[in-house]
Amino acid sequence: MPGAWEIAGPSVMVATLTREQVAMRWAMNSARALQIPAGGNWFTYMGMPFDHARNNACEGALAGGFRWIFFLDDDVVPPPDIIGRLAARNLDIVSGLYFRRSPPICPVMMRRVEGQGGQWITEFVPGALVEADYVGAGCLLIRTDVLRKMRPPWFEWLSDRVDLPPHERLSEDFAFLWKAKRDHGYKVFVDTGVQCEHIGLAKSSIEGYKPCLL
Repeated sequence: MPGAWEIAGPSVMVATLTREQVAMRWAMNSARALQIPAGGNWFTYMGMPFDHARNNACEGALAGGFRWIFFLDDDVVPPPDIIGRLAARNLDIVSGLYFRRSPPICPVMMRRVEGQGGQWITEFVPGALVEADYVGAGCLLIRTDVLRKMRPPWFEWLSDRVDLPPHERLSEDFAFLWKAKRDHGYKVFVDTGVQCEHIGLAKSSIEGYKPCLL
């Protein structure tokens, strides 16, 4: 049986959002080491709000005929084989595991509590798939069929929308995932065996948290 992308044609589009101030660790371990399958390509988006950048990337993935889009932010250091490992799960939406760099220090994944917002998921078996309602888009693999079934804009920054109740004021990644689940029935998963570092002025991973210099 062929792998997730061993079919003729464009496979995965890697989209990196950057402020152009990347850490050396990211440059060496992500930009240089990331394994992109045959037929894949890497694009960088900068100089625009994150929701606009993610929407531009989605448009590019659809126009290019890619079967997957993989969002990799410039402060997330994944294992080099992350794309293959996530794609092997054969899911519509799946993220690697990375941790917040500010309290509470926990995985960037939440369950929605109706009328109250979200609750951080802190209990899980490492290596297991965890279903969530919200995850960050720092290392997120999406099958482009999902984008085709949803109406753009896919990503919308709702955090400053004072016309919405507080629990609906979501970041662009949370808003996208909730819309995909609520309106189209897609499930969202985190592969906790695919463990990444979240780096910057502090570094967090499954091994712990510590302040650090870039």
